[in-house]
Amino acid sequence: MALCLASATTASAAAPRDCTPDKLLVNPCRPLLGARATGYTEVGAGERAQIEFHEQRIGRKLDVAHTFSPAGSLPLTNPDVRYLAQRAGTTLFQNWKAADVWKDAGGGNATVNARIDKAADNIKKLGDKKIFLTLHHEPENDVTSAPGCKTKADAIGGTPAEYRQMWANVRARFDAKGVSNVIWVMDYMNYPTWDCLVPQLYPGDKLVDWVMFNGYGASWNPNFAANIDRFQKLLERNTTPTRQYTSKPWGIVEWGITHATPAEQRSYFQQANAALDANRFPKLKLWMIFDSPGYEPFPGLRIRYDDAGNKDLGEESLYRKFANNPVMTAGL
Repeated sequence: MALCLASATTASAAAPRDCTPDKLLVNPCRPLLGARATGYTEVGAGERAQIEFHEQRIGRKLDVAHTFSPAGSLPLTNPDVRYLAQRAGTTLFQNWKAADVWKDAGGGNATVNARIDKAADNIKKLGDKKIFLTLHHEPENDVTSAPGCKTKADAIGGTPAEYRQMWANVRARFDAKGVSNVIWVMDYMNYPTWDCLVPQLYPGDKLVDWVMFNGYGASWNPNFAANIDRFQKLLERNTTPTRQYTSKPWGIVEWGITHATPAEQRSYFQQANAALDANRFPKLKLWMIFDSPGYEPFPGLRIRYDDAGNKDLGEESLYRKFANNPVMTAGL
């Protein structure tokens, strides 16, 4: 009997862990790996070619492909984006702006409501294939006014209340269409100047599935762990019974380092690897690198090039190590 029990215990211990993602696509074995990839002239400019070239360079397939759909456009109309949305083993992360001015998408504009309905139809056509969707990503710098908070002088988005109403209207119209394959993501900037806007912009626990934020570094803030931890603590401080940030899965929606020397850029990826090795951020269930040229005043975000546009395969190799870290590949 003792031998049988011992054998059963040994067999149980050796049994492979079930790494099936849950209904919100949280993988119980590892964080998901994603990327925004553009600006590489070695291949075509299309979303598919850029993502596949990124995968070739890092030596593995992405879990999540990050794409953008600006105001006036519709998600999934681009054939490359639709391909990525339908690709087996990959989930599309779609940033979409229903309107530049949030009030226009708040329910009172028939033209914008019709656009929202078409967006819902496009996504519903994917069937059971889910996508991550965020509405007007990084809204903090688009707030025109908010009680007690600094705002950007040339912002046009609107107030936090108008942002929340826009989100509620889009969600209600998607629900009315029977769209059930969207995972709704709140996407924050992680910029100290606008921290006080974070709770004001939150659409509400019932309307948000994930909370994600940026993890950028630069010469003046080159500490990777500090940059991530700062915003995690902000979310914890702003968690209340009616705004339960800590009940949601969290992720890094964009990260990288800019305005930095090649040595600082390499160090940032080395620090990221060390954080994974130490299980420094167990609550983060998705990491998406911003492997794109960026824009002024934030150049140099491609992992293969430094700020001056010089090729740096050492930096890319360090990111490749992150992407293939055992923490990131458990269960594959």
